[in-house]
This record gives sequence, structure tokens and C-alpha cells, in this order.
Amino acid sequence: MDNKELSAGQANLKLALWNVEAESVKSFEVYAQLQELGLPEEVVSRLHELVTYTKKVAGKVFAVGKIVLFKILEFVKAHPFLVVGVGIGGVVGAAIVGLITSIPFLGQILAPLATALGIVITLTGAVFGNNLDKRFRGAGEEIVETAQLFFELLADVFNTVFRSVITA
Repeated sequence: MDNKELSAGQANLKLALWNVEAESVKSFEVYAQLQELGLPEEVVSRLHELVTYTKKVAGKVFAVGKIVLFKILEFVKAHPFLVVGVGIGGVVGAAIVGLITSIPFLGQILAPLATALGIVITLTGAVFGNNLDKRFRGAGEEIVETAQLFFELLADVFNTVFRSVITA
């Protein structure tokens, strides 16, 4: 059912099932899950705003924001290296575009070429990340777990070291 075009009835059923799944998770639980990812507070609050977005479809209110957020998180968990590859490629690509377009006189002429180069670099990062996802199934979860442990340790160290500074 995922590999072919869905009929209207199938799409409505799929949307209804996703909505039931989304409605089963409370807003505060979503907020807690987002905070556990270690994202900056500003990002967590913006994503949590998305959770409240609803849309009326065929006379029924659907939690579209929750559905979209859950699908994004599901994709990120399934393809951690792809996401990292796109992120790194995007940053490098944007940096190159910025450098090329900042060249006096020629920067504006080279801007279309720089943009194309930035897109190619981003796509290369995506392809590289996707290949890593295929080779190291399950490794992404271990990396995320290790990163969480590291940042918990780092937070504990900072809290211990700076506790006397803050209270003094």
C-alpha cells in the first residue's frame, strides 16, 4: 500500500489511522520527547507549536501538526546518517555559496553557479549519509545514545563546576 498511489478511501483510512496514533500521545509527552532529543529550547518550543496545528478534513478535525512531526521524527530515527549528511552538506554548501557570492564584482555573476554547487554538495552529503545508513543499520541509534550520555556527563560536569559560581 505504500509503494503505489492510494485511492481516496485508502488515503482517508491512512490519515485516520495516523490521527488516532497522534491523538493517543498527549501534548506534554511530545514536549518531553522533544526535550530528550537534546535540541535547543527554541527549536523544541517551535516544534511544540506545530503539535497544536489542526485541520478540518471531511468534517473531522485532524491533528495534522502532530502527524507531520511524528513522521519527521520517525524518518530521522530511521535515517540518522542521511540527516547528518544533509546537514553537513547544507552547511558546507551554504558556506561555499556565501564565499563565492562575496567576491567583489564577480560574486553576483557567479551566484547561479555557486547555488548549483551548493545544491550538489548538499545532495552529495545526502547520498553519503544514505550509504552509511545502509551499511551500518542500528549504528545511528548507538551514536544517538552515546551522544546523549556524553552530553549528560558534560552537563553534570558543568553543573558541578559552576554550582559555586552561580550560588556565590
